[in-house]
Amino acid sequence: MNKAFLFDMDGVLVDSEPAWIELENEYLPKFFGTDIAEKLGSLIGLGAYDIMNRARSLGAVFEEAEYLQKVDDIAKQVYARSLITPNTNELVEYLMSHDYKVALVSQSPKSWIDQVLPRLPFSDTFTAVISLHGHAELKRKPEPDGFLEACSLLDAAPKDSIALEDSNFGIRSGKAAGCYTIGFRGNLVPGYEQVGADAYADTMDDVIKLVQNFEKN
Repeated sequence: MNKAFLFDMDGVLVDSEPAWIELENEYLPKFFGTDIAEKLGSLIGLGAYDIMNRARSLGAVFEEAEYLQKVDDIAKQVYARSLITPNTNELVEYLMSHDYKVALVSQSPKSWIDQVLPRLPFSDTFTAVISLHGHAELKRKPEPDGFLEACSLLDAAPKDSIALEDSNFGIRSGKAAGCYTIGFRGNLVPGYEQVGADAYADTMDDVIKLVQNFEKN
């Protein structure tokens, strides 16, 4: 079987969380009301459907199509201003030279992923790109479905595979799938504390070192 390296997108491949927070602080109170927006809490790691479900549980009444259109417009602004994480290309070069199959597993809609992929010089190395937003049959993070699906598509055993995540939802998902899960801290917003990962990395160079250590064990 193969060995796989599975990337999350927001907060890992692209430093987008600060932009999301800034713009969400502007539009969520207008859309859901100030009281509900304040009760939503941290949205890091959540996708559009997750935020809608949380808002509904707090009593928000809204049109789903209108919300999805609004957040889609905001996503264009987010990815236009967000930088690709430094030295990610070096990590992918290392992975390819050591026979890893590479995939992307994201909560984001495919249309958002398609705004980021063209900016990645290594986008053609992805054997699979999974948008959990577009696969109703796959449970969303923190469930393991996305990572298990990626391992299946790559013919890789989860125990021989690595997930790179920034959110605690993603970390729980990678761990539940049985992958060696690295918490990437390089793009975290102030005050966000990761828990539950097998190891943590502040830079992509740190990730390379952790991959090397993983291969020794």
